[in-house]
Amino acid sequence: MKRFVNNEQGLSLLELLAAVTISFLIVGVMYNVFMSGMKTYQRIGIENELRSESDYMMSIVLNRLYEFAPDGIDTTTTTNTQLVFVNNKQKTIDTRVGLVEEQQTAGKSLPIALQNDHLLIDGQPISSDRLQIISNQSKLSYTCVRQEGNICRSGVVTIVLSVQDSNHNSPSSPLYIRPFTLKTEFGF
Repeated sequence: MKRFVNNEQGLSLLELLAAVTISFLIVGVMYNVFMSGMKTYQRIGIENELRSESDYMMSIVLNRLYEFAPDGIDTTTTTNTQLVFVNNKQKTIDTRVGLVEEQQTAGKSLPIALQNDHLLIDGQPISSDRLQIISNQSKLSYTCVRQEGNICRSGVVTIVLSVQDSNHNSPSSPLYIRPFTLKTEFGF
């Protein structure tokens, strides 16, 4: 070893080529690992943003339904892509007797629909342009427990949304995000 350290002739061409080749291999592996980590980090960030936006949309739906206080779902206009909530009962106080009575009124309606890859409440889109709802994999449905005429008064609403990032929806994209499905159920 001492002889190699004290040698003033330097490295041979073969030794230099071997050192450079090994360095390039190590740098290439490090670059690939780094880039793979960056793509994974970006993909996870995009998926988390999509989940957050989807949760936000569902909270808007629930808040609007809470404000509207529906009495039921109109079964004649409800489809797999649209739920029509109605508010057609009003409580009044009979001052002569002092009892609270429920009376039928001219109903107000609140439609929730899937249309053109967007979720609409009362005709207004609530989904962002970045969030693409895949209409053929998404659906709005309900299970009726108590029905009065054409109005389902009590039941469970199921909203299944298949969402995807509109900027990364091509399978050939390096940051392709597969669509994922969110299912929300609530009673009314």
